[in-house]
Amino acid sequence: MSAPGSATPADAARRGPNGAVLILVATAVGGGAGYLLQIVTGAALGTAAYAPFSVFWSALYLLVSALSGVQQEVARATHPDPVTVETSTRAPVVRNFALAASAIAAALVAATAWLWVGAVFPDAGWALVPQLVIGLAAYVIVAATAGVLYGLSLWTSVAALTIVDGLLRFAIVGGLLLVTDDTTLLAWGVAAPFVLTPLILWPFVRRGVVGRFGIDVGPTALSWNVLRTVVASAATGVMVSGLPLVIQATGDTVSANAFGSLTYAITLTRAPIVIVVLALQSYLVIVFRSHADAVLGWVLRMVVLVVVAAGVLGLLAWWLGPWALSVVFGRSDVLAGGTIGLLVATAGLVGALCVTGSATLSRSRHTAFAAGWIVAALAMVATLLLPLGLHERTLLALTVGPVAGLVVHVIALLRRRPITS
Repeated sequence: MSAPGSATPADAARRGPNGAVLILVATAVGGGAGYLLQIVTGAALGTAAYAPFSVFWSALYLLVSALSGVQQEVARATHPDPVTVETSTRAPVVRNFALAASAIAAALVAATAWLWVGAVFPDAGWALVPQLVIGLAAYVIVAATAGVLYGLSLWTSVAALTIVDGLLRFAIVGGLLLVTDDTTLLAWGVAAPFVLTPLILWPFVRRGVVGRFGIDVGPTALSWNVLRTVVASAATGVMVSGLPLVIQATGDTVSANAFGSLTYAITLTRAPIVIVVLALQSYLVIVFRSHADAVLGWVLRMVVLVVVAAGVLGLLAWWLGPWALSVVFGRSDVLAGGTIGLLVATAGLVGALCVTGSATLSRSRHTAFAAGWIVAALAMVATLLLPLGLHERTLLALTVGPVAGLVVHVIALLRRRPITS
């Protein structure tokens, strides 16, 4: 127990800066740096050369999105008072799990590369595999560390993790763009911050973490829960970061300019909504866990907020989007305003799915959480396979997928019988 008059980390956090505000500010800075980097890269490379860079980015962040399930489950399981849980479920479980998961993730990607490298990276091939392997292995450590920080409500440290990662990537890739357009070198710049960020920040956050927490499950349960959240997060990645990759894999061959224009627009126009809500997922899990008796009310308010915001931004994108893309690319025929507006509006559905997913996970309904995202991803991919034009099938898929997932999550949240699996 804490000494009389002392504060637990959670108590201190509650008296400190507001978590949501700090995370949103960090997302604005770190995520904004990534957003600006996409603009700069697209302008520097042009639509045709941007296409292979966007596919590497998409492949890496598809896998990163999958392994963000590590962060979500560690955040849910972490509690600030280590004496309330068994000694066997203290920090070494998280540390050992993170190291093992990092090694397994790297080995799986490296061992299976021969199956997919030709289709995913048709030009650079194996030259992009080391960046993928090293970046992914390092991200697992980042995700486990971030999960503990979320569980302890150490919002300043969480914010620092996001900001340092984003600014490092902008500085490294931006610097490389000044001297090269080689996708292989640029890919190293994308992956490097996952390695550097924890090395830079650990000396500063260590004191608030070591010996300050326990987790509410043992190693076997932690692994099983993480597996289900990783499966769900992989489906999330398919729908968000991996979207350019999935569109390329499911459709007929189109020109590099057409594909590059669409993926560039998807990346830029949907980011203000999707990145913000994705960044808040672990925070929302903690909020919903703390308001277990009023979860449905919280979910409804947040879903309405996200959908309304997406609608307003969609109207603005319809109006200003063609002009903005014409400024970047120097021509007026990049994408129609209606297409851009609908890309933004459908992002609100993904944001709503993030909210319902966090609520489902906060109730330890891991199976329902995973099922919602899996159904959404499968519905999206199936729709992308329809014999429609590139823009039509993409917009339809971005609507059908998240709606299907929302149905699954809402049914799970409305069920009254406690579910602990």
